[in-house]
Amino acid sequence: MEKLRIGIIGAGRIGKIHADNLLRLPEAQIVAVSDLFAGPELEAWAAERGIGIVTKDSGEIISNPDIDAVFVCSTTDTHVPLIKQAAQAGKHIFCEKPISMDIRQTQEAIEAVRKAGVKLQI
Repeated sequence: MEKLRIGIIGAGRIGKIHADNLLRLPEAQIVAVSDLFAGPELEAWAAERGIGIVTKDSGEIISNPDIDAVFVCSTTDTHVPLIKQAAQAGKHIFCEKPISMDIRQTQEAIEAVRKAGVKLQI
């Protein structure tokens, strides 16, 4: 069985919870994690879990051809732009709630996903 290769954007409390849950699934492989505050602590945490790439740049995850899906676990104000970028890159997306506090921005994100033909889960 081929594994779903995942990148996690945002490695705060909720991002780490999702990562630990994903690691229990034999069908999933976490390829990379990004966080604006990535440093030695996050690198050690990732190494303990076999996550090979740690970066401060979410764009590295979105543009990585070895990643099939992204988990958006960053702050709410980043959700819409990250969803749009991931959709345009052909990545399936899991996003923490809410997508946005603004209904128009939420609709824009959903439209970007629809146009790209990728899956979005909240």
